[in-house]
Formats: sequence, structure tokens, C-alpha cells
Amino acid sequence: MAKKYKLIANPAAGRGKASAAVLQVVELFKARGVEFDLELTKAPKQAAEIAKNALSEFDVIVAIGGDGTVNEIVPGMLFSPKPLGIIPSGSGNDFIKSLGIPNNIEAAVAIVLRGEARVIDAGKINDTYFANGVGIGFDAAVNRASYEIKHSRQGLWLYICALVRTLGRFGPVPVRITMNGEIIEQDIFLLTIGNGTTCGGGFRLTPHAKVDDGLLDVTIVKPLSIPNLLWHLPKVFLGTIDKVTKYARLTRTTKLLVESSHAIPVHVDGEIFDGNGRALHIEVVAAALTVIGKFS
Repeated sequence: MAKKYKLIANPAAGRGKASAAVLQVVELFKARGVEFDLELTKAPKQAAEIAKNALSEFDVIVAIGGDGTVNEIVPGMLFSPKPLGIIPSGSGNDFIKSLGIPNNIEAAVAIVLRGEARVIDAGKINDTYFANGVGIGFDAAVNRASYEIKHSRQGLWLYICALVRTLGRFGPVPVRITMNGEIIEQDIFLLTIGNGTTCGGGFRLTPHAKVDDGLLDVTIVKPLSIPNLLWHLPKVFLGTIDKVTKYARLTRTTKLLVESSHAIPVHVDGEIFDGNGRALHIEVVAAALTVIGKFS
């Protein structure tokens, strides 16, 4: 029996880039004679409700958008055997990098229609679920700065521009991290918790993360000077941040608690997050999500 696809798109994703992507996806689905229905989100957090309601009628839910769109859909699909497909059209498109999905829309559609699925983990921070990761400190400040950039840059270049803007404007923050039976009290430059490997369009801050290992990868970076940051930055893109042992510590855990006496910037799947307080409870939600990707 032919599969039925529910397409969910946020037309505002990728600074409006998703609108053009939707038209292309619709044409590709029509050309292949696929049965589908398209629904555009009209309000924040609506995508989860659309996805949940569609599970009884459709075989595959397809997100057209970026990491933020996927993040909105995830709560509506947790522990469903029906898969989520992703066609990227956001600003960062980081989560797809861990699923073997390319940025090319036609290639992504082909992967969705092929339907190779795998059960993977999700994460949770306080009461909010995430697919890709959480950033605390400098990377969250960079993420916030990216929203202030008005030109049309996308992906890694957008976040590099935001990084340059943030240099010298962000100071270390004191945190208390409880994980794996250990308490770490120190000033940090950044703290990244990854289910996936990258954030910010290609910053490989948790380069060894696996989406199906029942663990979250954690990278803690100590405060460092701007010259040292710029010197070591290429290692982030190369996925060798673990070699910067003077400043970076990489580990894995199933859960952690992050506390601070200061208000600290946080992003969740590239979206600005308000923790409503200074205690962040973060944990893996193992085997929570069925996704389509290119795994072989």
C-alpha cells in the first residue's frame, strides 16, 4: 500500500527560505505521484499538535524547515513508530548532519521517499524536548546575536558573522554542573550538550555524539582569550576540539544539572530558551524518536 505523507512547514523558517522550499517540495512530491497533505504552521508550537493529530491518518510526518521546526514537531511524535522525515530549509540545519541528510532539497526528498528509518534518542531540558542539542554560554550568545543580523546570510556564515559580533562582548559565567556523580564548580566560556554532532550550522562542538547511544555528549570549555579562541577555532570545524585539552573537556552522561548564580544565555536546537530560573535539568530520552535518514 502506498504511503501517505503529512508535510508540515514553517514558512518563516530560514528567514523565509522555507516558503520557496515548500513550493519545490510540493512539485517533487507531485512529480513522483506521492499522496500527501501540506499544512503550514500559523503560530509557535503548533507543529507538535499538527504532527500528533496526523499520526492516525498518515504514515510519515515530514518537516520542511530547520532545526527549530524539527524541535517544534518532536513533542508530538515521541515514542510513535511512525517516522519523521526532514527536508532542510532553515538557517542552521544541524540535526540533519547526524542523519546523513544533505542540504540539497531534491536529494533530501529522495531520502524521505526511500524511507530508511531508525529509532534514535531525544533530549529534554526542564519541560522542553530537543532533537539536536543545547548550548549554554558563548554559543548561546552567538545564537542570540544571529537573530539580530538582518542580511540574508544562511548557515555557517550567518553564525560566523554572529560570532564576530559577540567576541569581546561576552564574559565567562560561573556554573555548578552535577553529572556522573561529580560536581564541577567553575567559570565557563561555553557548555554544549549534544545529541547530534554540530550546532550553529557546522560548529562541531560534540563531534563524537551518536544519536542512538542512549547518552548525551557534553563539552565544557574554560574561559580563554580572544587570540586563543581564534587559534583553536579551526579545530571546532574539523571536529578535533577534544585535542584542546587545556581548555576543553568532553564527556558523556545520561543527565546533568546546570546551576548558576547568574542569568546565562541558553539555546535549544538553535532557538533562544528561557529557562524560567537558573537551574537547568537536562537528560537523554532514550529511543524516543523514529526518523528517516541515510544510515548505510
